[in-house]
Amino acid sequence: MDSNATPDSDAEKQTILNDGTSFRNGTIGELTWQASGVLQRGCPVPAVSITNAYHLFFTADPTQQLDTHHLDSPRQRNEFHFPPVFAGTPFAYTWKHYLYESTGTGSDTWFHLMQAFGVAENGPLVTLDAENGVLRIKDYVRGSTGCPRTKLEEYHGKTTTHHVSGKFGPEGSLSYKITNEDGDTILSYAVDGEMGAGAG
Repeated sequence: MDSNATPDSDAEKQTILNDGTSFRNGTIGELTWQASGVLQRGCPVPAVSITNAYHLFFTADPTQQLDTHHLDSPRQRNEFHFPPVFAGTPFAYTWKHYLYESTGTGSDTWFHLMQAFGVAENGPLVTLDAENGVLRIKDYVRGSTGCPRTKLEEYHGKTTTHHVSGKFGPEGSLSYKITNEDGDTILSYAVDGEMGAGAG
């Protein structure tokens, strides 16, 4: 994540917001966050060209660092949330992301890298997923047949820029584009029409 501001000091770069031993949440500016894994302000990887970065990671043990609010469906969770918006209210956000090349997805596991979340639905409307070695868009409103996908190797190990804009609600829209450091498009997706029943 990049807000185009440089951290003030090396100490600030090392600030730990969650050490992974419990499930915690908080705020950073207008963003809210929740984390069952490690969440640290500042990125320890010199090759990553993101200022004002936040470093998130989990243990490789899927039985540890779980979101204790969902033990009925165990999952590890590190998330940033943009402020909610009412149906029909335009939104637009840009951020940067770097996914370690060592990140694996297994043969039957997935995780959301981005989700447009419907409040009324209490669930995702459109997501960016890493699943079975593939980076893909899923559309939970229209179905995912024909949604763009590419090999995960086109994404991980690279600093990527994400642009998303649109409106939630029955007369909504979504435009989402991911580019690499050269400005080349990795994935893009745009739809008009239903984006949930209300706020998002």
